[in-house]
Amino acid sequence: MSKQEVQLAELSLLMEALCEERLTAEEQQRLEEIVLSNPDAMQYYLNYAHLHGTLYWDQALGSDAEMAVASPVTDSELPVLKQPHDQVRRRSLSRAGLAATAVLGLVVVVWYVFRGPSTEPQLADNQQTPSELTPEPEETLVTEDGTRRSPRFDSSQHPMLRLHQDGTVTQLTDQPLVAAKPKVLPPVEKLPADASDEAIVTFINHRIQDGWQAANITPSPAATDAEWVRRVYLDVIGRIPTPEEAENFLKSKQPDKHQQLVQKLLENPSYVTNWSTIWTRLLIGRSTSRGINRRALQDFLVQSFDDNRPWNDIVFDLVAAEGDADSNGATNFLLAHLNNQAVPATAITTRLFLGTQIQCTQCHNHPFNEATQSQFWEINSFFKQTKIVRKKRTDKKGEKDQTQLTLVSLRDGGTTFYETRQGLMQPAYPKFAGVKIPEGPNVNRRQELAKLMTSGKTDQLARAMVNRMWAHFFAYGFTRPIDDIGYHNSPTHPELLDELARQFADSNYNIKQLIQWICLSDAYRLSSQFTADNASDDPDDGSTPNFSRMYVKQMTVEQLYDSLLVTTNPAEIVTDYQSAWKKMQKRDQWLQQFVYTHQNEENDETTTFDGTITQALLMMNGPLVQNSLDYNRKDTILASAIKERSPDARIKKLSLAALTRYPTSRELTELKRLVKERTRYLTSRNVPPQIAVQQSYQDVYWAYLNSNEFILIH
Repeated sequence: MSKQEVQLAELSLLMEALCEERLTAEEQQRLEEIVLSNPDAMQYYLNYAHLHGTLYWDQALGSDAEMAVASPVTDSELPVLKQPHDQVRRRSLSRAGLAATAVLGLVVVVWYVFRGPSTEPQLADNQQTPSELTPEPEETLVTEDGTRRSPRFDSSQHPMLRLHQDGTVTQLTDQPLVAAKPKVLPPVEKLPADASDEAIVTFINHRIQDGWQAANITPSPAATDAEWVRRVYLDVIGRIPTPEEAENFLKSKQPDKHQQLVQKLLENPSYVTNWSTIWTRLLIGRSTSRGINRRALQDFLVQSFDDNRPWNDIVFDLVAAEGDADSNGATNFLLAHLNNQAVPATAITTRLFLGTQIQCTQCHNHPFNEATQSQFWEINSFFKQTKIVRKKRTDKKGEKDQTQLTLVSLRDGGTTFYETRQGLMQPAYPKFAGVKIPEGPNVNRRQELAKLMTSGKTDQLARAMVNRMWAHFFAYGFTRPIDDIGYHNSPTHPELLDELARQFADSNYNIKQLIQWICLSDAYRLSSQFTADNASDDPDDGSTPNFSRMYVKQMTVEQLYDSLLVTTNPAEIVTDYQSAWKKMQKRDQWLQQFVYTHQNEENDETTTFDGTITQALLMMNGPLVQNSLDYNRKDTILASAIKERSPDARIKKLSLAALTRYPTSRELTELKRLVKERTRYLTSRNVPPQIAVQQSYQDVYWAYLNSNEFILIH
């Protein structure tokens, strides 16, 4: 087994001990060392804790009716209630722990089978690996006289090591054996509260450049206008530009055309539909539970993004919403997550809006930070007062009854009780960010929580949104994962995250302004191409992102659908929301073939879209692609391109439509040759010459649409 495999096996045993509350102080210190030193171990820990929590909810928790209710008391009077049937409960928890261990063990085995041997860190300046420098003791060499001895190496072959006669090795210099750690740069001054957009963009550029200097890397060259315009269209409004939009930008000579385009896209109707779609997906997923009004929630978001409402106001409405699912679309967020004692609602509220993952602390204290089990249930108690009421109503035609969900707040929510790992029941009272909420019939707990989250007294809301938006545009945020910010998960650029969060809050949580800052930064203008000087900046291998190039990301299902519509007939792009909603309904029905709902406590889902056989078949002969390849329709891009007089003009138009760029000279030469050969072949098979030409250019367009360049955002 490799060193990493042994380490993860040790981690599995430590996690089992953690979940069973038998972890010693030394073992806890060892657990922290492993997790904080290895990104794979960190991900393993998060997956283990998540699975353990899910099994614990399924097997060890009862309904609200089974929980005792007590009158409010002070902290000094908090009772400690002994759980009845302790042994039965402990056996239930033990079974959950064993099940979690067995499943996670299987995950590790499968992961290593498919992942293959772990890759050791590369050494600086092509140095030898430790295994090459010091062979295993059992390896021996046979000399000419037949004697056996341990193999040695010549220290002169390594510029940094010296081998002594006693077999020990010392370094010749202070230079480490592995790649040098980033330099620690001095802190920078903060911007004033009324800083201009230009000053904020400059601040972003300087802090990113500091990261390059600290990591001793050089950024990639700037992206071409063709790369940038395609990227910003996809990121801001969710589709590729039309040939006319791309050509207008590429031909423009205005020095501020990038800034003008960003501002233009932020006023484009597709901006509203794109971001309302993104946040509807984040809030309730792609698949909708019965009784949840997806249209009403998206209507609420559409109006909010169209009015450019402050982000803290939007969050307040989502957390404090009252009423039925139809008349108040904001209620659908919590209506979708109030199952299982509002545990999912607690977890997703803090994760989406505060950038904090607290789901694992519902059953034990966090081992690496100050988050405790009591804090989870203190936030959960804000939802104790909230109930879902189901009402029967008749539809508009009066033919059948339908169930309407209503979100209401009771006058008295009672006390929340939670079970410790020792089997004891403890009460929890609403408390957030150190502020306790008084009990009383006129106190609406959720409204108080919404006020505390959005008041600006804590920067969690702004930091979480800045981190998520940065990850949207760069594929990676300042933390990994993006919704788990804390000292246990330090950001890559802490000063930049802090300052952007402060400026975002000072701008009255202006989402459009935040997008403009990011899109106009130098980092967003970089090419996605590797260079010899920044090849190490590859977050895909688990390393820290330095944003020295644009990280390639794949289109989402929604982006691909809308972009394929653009490649068919740009005139069909809808501009008003009512028409866009009909298109989105068709899109949602189309993408359901890729969505898989886990049916777990957090209502998680995945898509079987990225890089699968289904996706490949869809792109090769799916109905959307076939519509783009229909040259018999007079209004398609393909039909319009074929009408061009020269082969050069035809291929250039198809390339611009699919890839938002003109073909290179070599590409143009090769494609013209292939079209000529294909046409000759078809006519030899008695295909009429005109149809042969049409089918040849159809093949060119098909190849463009099925290329990696089309489906990737780069």
